[in-house]
Amino acid sequence: MVNIKVDDLKNLLLELLEKRDIEGKEIIVDHFIEAELRGHSSHGVQRIIPLIKGIELNTIRRRVSYRIVKESQFSILIDANHSIGIVLWNNLISQDLPSSYVIAVRNASHIGFLGYYTRRLANAGFISIMFGNAEPAVVMPGKNTKILSTTPLSIGIPSNPPVVLDMALSSTARGKIIEAQRKGVSIPYGVAVDSKGEITTDPNEALKGGILPMGGEKGFYLMITLELLTAYITGSAIGPQVKGVLNTENPSNKGEVMIIINSNLFEKNNNAILYMRNLIGSLPGDRGEKLSKRNEIEIDNSLYNMLLELNKKVPYFT
Repeated sequence: MVNIKVDDLKNLLLELLEKRDIEGKEIIVDHFIEAELRGHSSHGVQRIIPLIKGIELNTIRRRVSYRIVKESQFSILIDANHSIGIVLWNNLISQDLPSSYVIAVRNASHIGFLGYYTRRLANAGFISIMFGNAEPAVVMPGKNTKILSTTPLSIGIPSNPPVVLDMALSSTARGKIIEAQRKGVSIPYGVAVDSKGEITTDPNEALKGGILPMGGEKGFYLMITLELLTAYITGSAIGPQVKGVLNTENPSNKGEVMIIINSNLFEKNNNAILYMRNLIGSLPGDRGEKLSKRNEIEIDNSLYNMLLELNKKVPYFT
């Protein structure tokens, strides 16, 4: 493992993106660094590799260029036209928002960890609920065919610090299995199956098979309902139709939805948050808040060496 000072890692990532003339490089790097600092390494620095691959293969645009499909006073539907999802979504939540608003996006590249956006909105006084889909990685219990993505979900509630739930509804995130594969370590028992549908702790076999949903069949049907809602609202692909999120040899055709609510329109019962935080000791987002104070990030040697190779050879994938 390699311990790198945050500023040194930022500079390396910025250099990788600068050499490829990528728009919004500061936003992208800030996102990946925050993911690492808050304990979301599955959506952190390792995600720069498929992003660069997509840029070099022209399946992801270097510049944000999107089309507004439908728009009203309180909603917008966007076709991202294969723009960089992290930059697009950052721009969308940074604008002046009406009291309540629904943003729906299809065909953006991977947008990172959803808590990045819901936390910022919570700090600005907005409640938000965000969900989406991606390439299939999750099997139905008792089966061995990938049907659904890990179905990311994030909820942000204004507070000090904000309450920020950010999780996959699968037993584990696919990025954590990829991370385990790269490090050559086992995954926990009971989170994934191999290509025969048997539980495995081998990340290589898990990637051939699939991840189990959280909560068995009930979890699976919660996931499929959220993914149906995503596709219904955005017009994105769904299930095995989805491509281009992790394997960026293909353009992305997934979708995301964010529901934004101005907390000033409602009770803002902070006493409930204080009560539960005192009762159980911590709430969603508290652990990440503590972790984020670090000034070093630990990444494995394999990933670090890959970053150095990407910096030496431009382009790398073509």
